[in-house]
Amino acid sequence: MAEKTFYIILRKIPYQESSLIVSGLSPDFGRLDFLLKGARGTGAKKFPYAELFRELVIEFRPPRLHSSGTLCTLTAHEPAEAFDAIAARMENYLAMCDYAAFLLKHTKPMLEAPETFHALETLLFRLTTAENPEFPLAAAKLMFLHESGFVPEISGTNNLRREQLLESLLEYARDRRLPEPALSADYRQKLMQWIRELCEYHDLR
Repeated sequence: MAEKTFYIILRKIPYQESSLIVSGLSPDFGRLDFLLKGARGTGAKKFPYAELFRELVIEFRPPRLHSSGTLCTLTAHEPAEAFDAIAARMENYLAMCDYAAFLLKHTKPMLEAPETFHALETLLFRLTTAENPEFPLAAAKLMFLHESGFVPEISGTNNLRREQLLESLLEYARDRRLPEPALSADYRQKLMQWIRELCEYHDLR
């Protein structure tokens, strides 16, 4: 039975003479990998939308039950949104490549990740225009950590402001319409350092 979902391409690897292995993230099924035979050719099997950081609507068949492989079968695809303008800003493009590798390493096939996916959409949108990718990237990574259960709970009345700040950061990460939270430069640096330390603590590199 074919499944349908949104999908953002995070990596593509040439395979043999004319094929591609494409990896990316979906909100409903987590990481998805496809072997696309003939996708680099010029015939009917060519996959014209297989560019990094493009969002598609896809239909696919998961691996067979009890199969040892993780490659899915792509049955249909159409473009949803392109973030090609990110390539015009080299610092942003390279930062996004690093984060794509991070996500592919730490997300699992067939395990939904809706919040991480929506934060990825928002990050891609922001990096097409942002002059500095550091804070938007940190917010997206915080969403991944939060959805994965790696952010410690904040409790107690004395920590109410921290809890509100965390929620505002998560809202910023998921909603492209929101401006960056109004924080001092020093506090922003402390927040980003805290996110880096969380990743190191949980061995997420």
